[in-house]
Amino acid sequence: MSIVTVIIPAFNAEKYLHRCLDSVVNQKFSDFEVILVDDGSCDGTAGIIRSYQSRYPFIHYYYKENGGLSSARNYGMKQTGESKYVAFLDSDDYLDADYLMSLINKAEQRQADVVCSGQYRVTESGQIISHVQYHLDKQGKCILRHLNMHGKLYRTDYLKKHHLVFPEGKTYEDNPFNLAAFFLTSRIDFLQYEGYYQLIHPDSITTRKVRQSDVPYKELEQAIQYVIANKANDYDVFEYTIMSFFTYFILEANRKHRYFKLADRKSDTQVLEELCDFAERILKQYCPSYMHNPYLSVCRKNDIGIKQKLAVAVFMRMMHWNCAKAFVKIFYKV
Repeated sequence: MSIVTVIIPAFNAEKYLHRCLDSVVNQKFSDFEVILVDDGSCDGTAGIIRSYQSRYPFIHYYYKENGGLSSARNYGMKQTGESKYVAFLDSDDYLDADYLMSLINKAEQRQADVVCSGQYRVTESGQIISHVQYHLDKQGKCILRHLNMHGKLYRTDYLKKHHLVFPEGKTYEDNPFNLAAFFLTSRIDFLQYEGYYQLIHPDSITTRKVRQSDVPYKELEQAIQYVIANKANDYDVFEYTIMSFFTYFILEANRKHRYFKLADRKSDTQVLEELCDFAERILKQYCPSYMHNPYLSVCRKNDIGIKQKLAVAVFMRMMHWNCAKAFVKIFYKV
């Protein structure tokens, strides 16, 4: 039994898979296995996987019909067996050699259910576009929590206890997953380390235009309901994370992509209007006192950058005054 399972979903990944797998097999930590889920690829992905599998017995290959990223991750989770921890790696991304060792050492030292570390966003040539860092206060607390999968480690039995899976057929599928995973336990820890490299390229899922059918509305609401029903750990941070997510998703994620000038990335105003309506309903129904959240204060000292503080504070006031939708229509025309 390996202490950690790394799940890698792959679909038509021949262009990037060598670099991804090289970064895994060259980890300084050795007690791990890899579950590679070929999600119905029709290029040379299978041949690459079998080549690595023949040289590295800890790599396990599974083929399934195409069902999307979430479907492949969920399939991989069913194969984890008795591993104590699980980590996720996308097939076009790659890891620093210290990555697994750093996250597992933190999890073992703190007996954590979830460990969060930072990441770099890079081009195909390796140029760093931006990076995500966790800044901790004197108590080791972190307010700004990133809901993507990059740089995270999870205790397997914790995920199984709460039946946490990814919503299939959706974009931003990691947001409801992590919204639940982060706030169902008090044993979440943060690492001031960036060892995950997320490749940004024109074919990335995150560069695609968001369609209304892609948004995980039902799953987000179910995650919020479940966390509240189980008495959310650190409720004020949970509430602020919801507010921050809506602000980012409506004002940033649906804009013309910030890394590439893509002709078809023009925002769909119908999606934005639906998102505004959804956010207003969720906040009123599940976070009725959100305007009194202490982290909405732009003067409070914490790890949240001033730009994000202002964006969330202003946009939440617009939500409260029922003018967010009108603002968004103007904002996206500018």
